[in-house]
Amino acid sequence: MGSELIQLLEQEARVEKDKVLGDARKRAEEILAGARRDAEEIVTSTRRRLESDRTQARTRAASAASLRAAALLLEAKDKALQQVFDRATAELKRASEDPARRRTMLRHLLGEAVQGIATQGATLEVPPGDAEAAKEACRALHLSLEVRESPDVSGGVRLTTEDRRIVVENTVASRLSRTRSALISRVAEILWRA
Repeated sequence: MGSELIQLLEQEARVEKDKVLGDARKRAEEILAGARRDAEEIVTSTRRRLESDRTQARTRAASAASLRAAALLLEAKDKALQQVFDRATAELKRASEDPARRRTMLRHLLGEAVQGIATQGATLEVPPGDAEAAKEACRALHLSLEVRESPDVSGGVRLTTEDRRIVVENTVASRLSRTRSALISRVAEILWRA
């Protein structure tokens, strides 16, 4: 009976051991399955985050490239506009070197300068070498002005009233400077149809 009891105990111990091992295997499989699900979620989440980071990096790079391209385009347009104005200034200078054109330009600039101003006793300053052309323009416009040559005046006229309260400088450079902002948008429109 002792050996039957031992066999019975051994059999119960084996059953208990198998049950414990089975439970342990089942629990291990559950833990392993949970770990696999967690790992898969981590991998999926990491992939999504990396893809999102990659997309954001691409977007940032594209935006930076777009901004740089726009800056380069603006710089090129600015240089082109500057070249237009430099050429216009050179052409105007060349035109003012032609004596016939210079007389016509001087007469025109003087005619504009005297509009709305009391000219009696006024002084007209012109570039060196233009005194005779200025006197001729005064006669043509029926003006009695004191004409002086001044190295401070270039490419036009400076009219000062007798009381010196009003000074009108009407030179090619001053006119170009005053109209530059309006001309820039018109020139840009012509160049780029913007």
